[in-house]
Amino acid sequence: MSTSRKFSLIALAIFSLVINASALAKDGPMKLTIVKVDQDRKYVLAEKQVPASRLTPPFKVSDELGKAVKCQWEASSDGQVVRWVVMEIAAGASPIFTLDHTNSEVSEKVAINIKELEGGSLSISNQDHEITRYNVGPMADKFKKPFFYPVMSQGVSVTRSWPMEEKEGEAKDHPHHTGLYFAHGAVNGKDYWSKEHIVSKSLKHAEGPVCGHLMIENSWGPDANEAEDIFILDAGQEVVMDWAMTLSAPGNSPVALGKTKEGSFALRVATPLTSPDPGKPKQTGRGTGKMIDALGNQDEEPIRPEKRAAGKQPASWADNYGVIDGKSIGVAFMNHPTSYRYPTDWHVRNYGLFAANAFMLQADELKPNQPITFRYRVYIHGGDPTAAKVAAVYAGYANNKVEVE
Repeated sequence: MSTSRKFSLIALAIFSLVINASALAKDGPMKLTIVKVDQDRKYVLAEKQVPASRLTPPFKVSDELGKAVKCQWEASSDGQVVRWVVMEIAAGASPIFTLDHTNSEVSEKVAINIKELEGGSLSISNQDHEITRYNVGPMADKFKKPFFYPVMSQGVSVTRSWPMEEKEGEAKDHPHHTGLYFAHGAVNGKDYWSKEHIVSKSLKHAEGPVCGHLMIENSWGPDANEAEDIFILDAGQEVVMDWAMTLSAPGNSPVALGKTKEGSFALRVATPLTSPDPGKPKQTGRGTGKMIDALGNQDEEPIRPEKRAAGKQPASWADNYGVIDGKSIGVAFMNHPTSYRYPTDWHVRNYGLFAANAFMLQADELKPNQPITFRYRVYIHGGDPTAAKVAAVYAGYANNKVEVE
């Protein structure tokens, strides 16, 4: 055999080894690092897109000590999205996880149970309690939009009962304040906050050992389409819900989103979390609740945008807390840094409306094929409602970036 042919065969063999080694590396485990930040973090919902060409399900995730970590996955356009939750990460830490294919049987135990009720509504619960109900069908028809009610934590509801139910001592104002919902009062000049109907078009859900996932499509008449992705984590007696709401124009014409205080992502709090308006006499039926935001502003006026100093931005989160039936409890709304018009303005009122509203001071136009997405976390907590505790949950929400080594 000629020398040149020998070299050709050797080169081909080496090339084959390189290709095979590359294929083996391609199919091997993935090292995933949650990027560090200089803050304590809680309830970090980590996720990574895994191309089908890289790894295929079923998957397993393990920590740096080799301990198994619960994970779940959903099909995407190119493979799977894998998700897992890290309950706590200390400031400056960047935990590393290993993601790999497994041939072992995957546990079917779910963290969040989603049960269909009569009329199409959903009951959402963990092993401890029913967290909430997503009301569609007859309830949505009656109150002009789908909504979550009640919302439960620490054994009590943080939502006002009226107008869905009668409860002694509750105010009966604003009948469109129905639990927890997303709406807007100026869409092409129409009021989808209190008058026009928002109609459920599609409702899908998925369960797993990490979280429950609701995939929702709603129609705002002929004026806008809405898609919601909601992840509900297993937080024991606390509640953690991560929302992404995307509005899009249904046709080839722009949609006017007007400046108004009537909106947008809102929860009508239970009466004990309300508080009297300063200087107003004879305020019956009010509670002893308090409000605080991420900047340290306290109570209604300094948190709302009307009296904010020129050039000052709103806070990244706001918290309405107090005592319900002897239980210390709070409702925090958090705005993700990638959300439309972050940081959002807050439409908070002593009488009980607690809302994020990106249109308090400025209108906008929804252009065809250019949707906008709002991202919020709802954190309902018990115990000591310290700003540090809420800040750690916000940091876990806002800083969940995963890198592949």
